[in-house]
Amino acid sequence: MIDTTDSVLRRVRCLALEALYEADTAGHDAERAYNRRLHEVAEEDPEVAKPGPAGYGRGMVRGVMRMRETIDRYIAAAATQRPLDAMPVIDRNILRLAIWELLSDNAAPVGAVVNEAVELAHRYGGEASPGFVNAVLHTVSERIRGQRKRTEG
Repeated sequence: MIDTTDSVLRRVRCLALEALYEADTAGHDAERAYNRRLHEVAEEDPEVAKPGPAGYGRGMVRGVMRMRETIDRYIAAAATQRPLDAMPVIDRNILRLAIWELLSDNAAPVGAVVNEAVELAHRYGGEASPGFVNAVLHTVSERIRGQRKRTEG
């Protein structure tokens, strides 16, 4: 479901999301799933297969998998009305990807991360997904911002 009119980073984010979804639903290794998807789209979209974008996507997948427990705690604390195991798998993984970006890249503007996640929710999720993702990420980003202020101050 790669749209080559999207930015290369959005296309890589889509591949990472697809790999995380596959890992969550089928129990496959997320990094292997990412590498396979990357190989599948490389001919029609050689830009994503270049070392920079491909490596960034791989880093996202590795980062989410490495920090999944921590990320899931953020989701559970922000989405108290919808338990983690009851929310749509795609929403859960969009949130994981975005929260990983918020936690690991201090330079990434929160608004840009949220906008990318909401775009993924429009593309892959259900009718309620964009609003749900936006609300959860707003809560999580405020919590992360508060934690950073406490550790810096």
